[in-house]
Amino acid sequence: MSDNYKQYTLGWHRGERKEEFEKKKVYELKESEESLDFLRKATGYTLTISQQTIPVAGFVREADVTKLWSVYEKLRSQTDRPIRISFNTLMLRFFTECLKSAPILNAHLKYKPFNASGTLTYKGSVEVSMPVILPNGRMIPIVLHDAGNKNLDEMAFAVSEIERKLYNTILDETLYDVAKQRMFLLVRQGHILQAAATGLSSFIGKNKVKFAPSKIRREYRKEVKPEDRLCAEDIGEGTVCISDLGSIYSGKGFATTSPVLQPTTAVIAFGRVRDEEKVYKKEDGQLDLKTVKILPITILFDHKIGGFPDIVPFLDKMDSLFENPEVILDW
Repeated sequence: MSDNYKQYTLGWHRGERKEEFEKKKVYELKESEESLDFLRKATGYTLTISQQTIPVAGFVREADVTKLWSVYEKLRSQTDRPIRISFNTLMLRFFTECLKSAPILNAHLKYKPFNASGTLTYKGSVEVSMPVILPNGRMIPIVLHDAGNKNLDEMAFAVSEIERKLYNTILDETLYDVAKQRMFLLVRQGHILQAAATGLSSFIGKNKVKFAPSKIRREYRKEVKPEDRLCAEDIGEGTVCISDLGSIYSGKGFATTSPVLQPTTAVIAFGRVRDEEKVYKKEDGQLDLKTVKILPITILFDHKIGGFPDIVPFLDKMDSLFENPEVILDW
C-alpha cells in the first residue's frame, strides 16, 4: 500500500500556517469570491443556530495570578515529568477543577421555545472542547475527553495525543462523519427538508465539498487506525468550551470568545499573562507600586439556566486557587 493519502493529511500541510503568517501585512484589495469549505459550513451552521437561540450572559475579569505564576514556574522547572507542563495545560486543569464546584456550567440543555419546556442534563465527566488552530490558520473545536479525572501529567499527554492525531488526519473525512451524524439528528428531530438541503449542498453545485479521490480515502481509512486519527467523537461541543486566546494574541485586552454552543451551557476563555504595575497600601498606610501578573478571563453562559448566582461557586473556587495555588503541585 502506498502513502499517497499522506499528502491530504494536516501533517503534510502543517507548514502552510507559517507561510500564511509570514506574508506581507498589506494586501492588494481586489474583488473576489470563494465558496465555503466543509469546515466553514460545519462551524457556520452550529454558530448561527447557537447565536439565534441562546441568550448569553457573561463575566469578565482581570485576575491577579502572581502566586499562580510562581507555582507554574515550579512545575515548569520539574525535569522529571514525562511531558513539560505548559501554561495552557495548567489552565485546562485549573478550570476543570473549578467546574466541579459549579456543575451547571458543565451541562447540556435541551430547550423548546414553542412551549418553553426543556431538560438540563448535568454531565458526569468534563469533556473539554478546545479550539485548535489548523495549519491554514482556521480553528476547529477538538474534544479533550474526561478532562476532569486527569492529573496534570495525564492532561499534558492527552493534549500531545490530540496534536499527534491531528496531523495524521484528513480533516474533511472526519468532518463528513460529523455532518452525517448531524443530518441523522435533524431527521430524528423531524427536520427532514433541512437535512436534505444540507446534504445536497455538500455534493451538488458550486458549494459542494471537494473530497480526496475515493482510492485515497480507502487507503487512508485502511492505513490509519481510528486511535491514530481524529474521529467524529473528537470534534464538537463537548460539555464545555475552554479557549486559550493568549496563544494567538499577545497584546492587552480582555479575553473574548465565541457564542455558547448548543447544547452546552458555558464557554470560558483566557488571554495571555502580562505584567502590570499596581498601587497597593503597605502596613504603615503608605502607597507603593508593585508588579503583578494579570490574566484576562471571560466566562459566558446560557442565561436560560439561571443568573449570576449560578456561576458564583465557580468564581469562589477560582478565587481560592488563585490565593492558595500550592495545592496545584499535588495535581
